[in-house]
Amino acid sequence: MQNVLLLSAGVTTGWHLAKVARQYFADDITLHLCDINPRELVPAATLTGPFHRVPPLADPGYEAAVCRVLDENQIDVIVPLIDQDLFQWAADAPALTQRGVRSTAPLRHTAELLSDKEQMFRFLQAHNLPTPPLVDPDRTEPGRMYLTKKKIGCGSHGMRAVPGGTPITLEADELLQEKCDGDGREVTAEVFNAQGKLRVFCRERVVTKAGVCTKMVPLHLPEIEDYLAQLVQLLPCPSAFCAQFMQHRGRWNLIDCNLRMGAGTALATAAGFQLVRAFWADLCGQPVEDAWLQPDPSVKAVLRVYEEVVIR
Repeated sequence: MQNVLLLSAGVTTGWHLAKVARQYFADDITLHLCDINPRELVPAATLTGPFHRVPPLADPGYEAAVCRVLDENQIDVIVPLIDQDLFQWAADAPALTQRGVRSTAPLRHTAELLSDKEQMFRFLQAHNLPTPPLVDPDRTEPGRMYLTKKKIGCGSHGMRAVPGGTPITLEADELLQEKCDGDGREVTAEVFNAQGKLRVFCRERVVTKAGVCTKMVPLHLPEIEDYLAQLVQLLPCPSAFCAQFMQHRGRWNLIDCNLRMGAGTALATAAGFQLVRAFWADLCGQPVEDAWLQPDPSVKAVLRVYEEVVIR
């Protein structure tokens, strides 16, 4: 039996991870939940026992509070679910290595490389992996659209679309990137990368709300599968993560790499690609069956609806 700590358990991803852990691994994992909210505001708390409330990540006492949870509960594995925690609790974080606690996050170098958009662009460009080019604000092309983005981070927070050939002023923490010129479709690739297996499931984000996919269509895209096969050979990546792609200049381009599972991962499970089940099995040192990572070919779409959870 392993003691596993799920950080930021109140996010939507936490619900799905806790649900799958209880369904398939109740005899292998004691799942501890950790969140900044009280237990009655964390849906996953209805699925498991131990709960630990900690200060927000920006609080000076955050790291010490989590470390107390690790020490007092003899935690074996920590599972970060938000981007900021991938840095704080990276696989090689000193606070974890000195305690012998494993992290499902990547090495800090990988997290930094793929979260810093300038570093990511130069790395991918050096290895001929397509990603939208970064552009000098004084050298834009009239008729082409560009995006201002935060240098560090994932997703579209703070993003602005601007036309080329016009004056563009960037903030100190921003950069300018070509706007993808394809049909506007965005694809998320869910990736299992462990036990000598690389399995990829692609889903088109048909509808999103607050950045989370709520309607998806499964796709088979060998170009993206080949892309990710190259990426995991170049960088040590986690056992389960997701990446976003859009078409640009005739090819699928990597626009974001989230080195963790996301809220939309549950959609992949519903389509038969049981990434979370494979993740937990690998964490427990159990073999991952190929059948778990074979999508159901009869699935045309997966739609997310809301479920009411009562906390007592």
